[in-house]
Amino acid sequence: MKRGTLFAFLCAFTVGTLAVVLVVAAFTRPQSFRQLFFSSSFNLSSENRPNAEIVSEANHAVVTVIAMRAVASEASRSNETIPDSSIQRGTGTGFIIDEAGLVVTNEHVIRNADRIRVRLADGRERKATVLGTDTATDIALLKIEADDLSVLAFGDSDRVRVGDSVIAIGNPLEYEHSVTAGIVSAKGRKVYGDQPFEDFIQTDAAINRGNSGGPLLNKSGQVIGVNTVIRVDSRGISFAVPSNVVRRVVEQLRETGSVARGYLGLIPETLTQEFREGLGVGNVDGVLVAFVSPDNPASRAGIQPYDVLTHFDQIPLHDADDFYAAVANAQPYQDVPIQLLRAGQKLTVYAKLDRRPLDERQLETRSVNQAIQKTNLPLGFAVKELSPESLHSANRTGKDEEIHVKTGVMISDIDPLGPAAEMRWLPGHVIIEVNRQPVRNMQDFQQLTANLRDGTALVLRVIQPNQKESRLVALRVGEGR
Repeated sequence: MKRGTLFAFLCAFTVGTLAVVLVVAAFTRPQSFRQLFFSSSFNLSSENRPNAEIVSEANHAVVTVIAMRAVASEASRSNETIPDSSIQRGTGTGFIIDEAGLVVTNEHVIRNADRIRVRLADGRERKATVLGTDTATDIALLKIEADDLSVLAFGDSDRVRVGDSVIAIGNPLEYEHSVTAGIVSAKGRKVYGDQPFEDFIQTDAAINRGNSGGPLLNKSGQVIGVNTVIRVDSRGISFAVPSNVVRRVVEQLRETGSVARGYLGLIPETLTQEFREGLGVGNVDGVLVAFVSPDNPASRAGIQPYDVLTHFDQIPLHDADDFYAAVANAQPYQDVPIQLLRAGQKLTVYAKLDRRPLDERQLETRSVNQAIQKTNLPLGFAVKELSPESLHSANRTGKDEEIHVKTGVMISDIDPLGPAAEMRWLPGHVIIEVNRQPVRNMQDFQQLTANLRDGTALVLRVIQPNQKESRLVALRVGEGR
């Protein structure tokens, strides 16, 4: 073989061997390496990640939302009536969207709550402040103070297709971080039928009480919905607010605490076949104006009953849902072109939108935060010096009952939203030890509890004046605030 021929043969053999090695390596090495060569051909992308991988990452950002409500009652003891209080606890799910501690959940999870706490995946609990709520979409935005937070990113819910695989993470029935999977069954669902802003993603992922507010994830691990509605009369059907809706709401809640929506001041009707025939409007696409409120943007723009609105700010209108969504997504106080048909004639009018009136429940955000700030007992309770009078008044079974307590400090006041109330303490209980140290009087108690930092755990021995048995309770400083 000639030298030139031999050299050409060796080059070809080397190139061929290298190609084989690269192909074998591509299918035996990690996916990132395969993607480098074959992603265009085989579509090996991160958009179809294994469920276990998605859940492992997302779990760190999923939290438990605990809503506490103080419920007052009266219990008759002996010949006097003593006010009592108890705590109603409701739990839901949320997820962290920002390292600054922003948490998204459902509005109904925290509705009427007097105090809200968030439990992180690592077991840490933090007080939560309500930044804002939106009842129309059932979305609430909370704020916590914590370090080293994992976050979830929003995906594009408009790209979600019927049949796409989804994963739901939540705390159903207080089983924290439960995972279910399914597919997207439908988009644009109306559940209640009488709400103007319904645009739910329907899935068959199992959702139970406690899942509300949790994320619905796509196969990239992105949030494409917030699980929110459960129909108790059905099986295998659940609903989520689309992520694109949630993002718009969250942005406004973060900035202003409420959602500003446009308002036109009319009642639309979807053009049914009966309307078309009865009004003689043919097959035109649009919504029928049923009623126009006086002295509102629609009336001022000259819109009249029986007009057919075909476009709102260049957005085509096919039914009443389209109309409500278009107006709600428009910013108040702007001039919007509206195209319509009147007696077969095409017209364009301009309406200066007002702001849609807030739902009364949206105003509760302020009262929730006020209630949270009302209580300011670092330990969740106050104490006073023991005295014969206080001991006898605290004796619940009658003044003739023997009093066994000789030293300690008596609980005089309890934060109804603090941990002491949650543990069913009542004024009249006596603290006789703090962290295994005896408490003889107020001076002892003050020395043992002075200069305690928030988060410090306290172990207290507590006894009722007329009982010999005491019990141990534990709480953290700061949880009573």
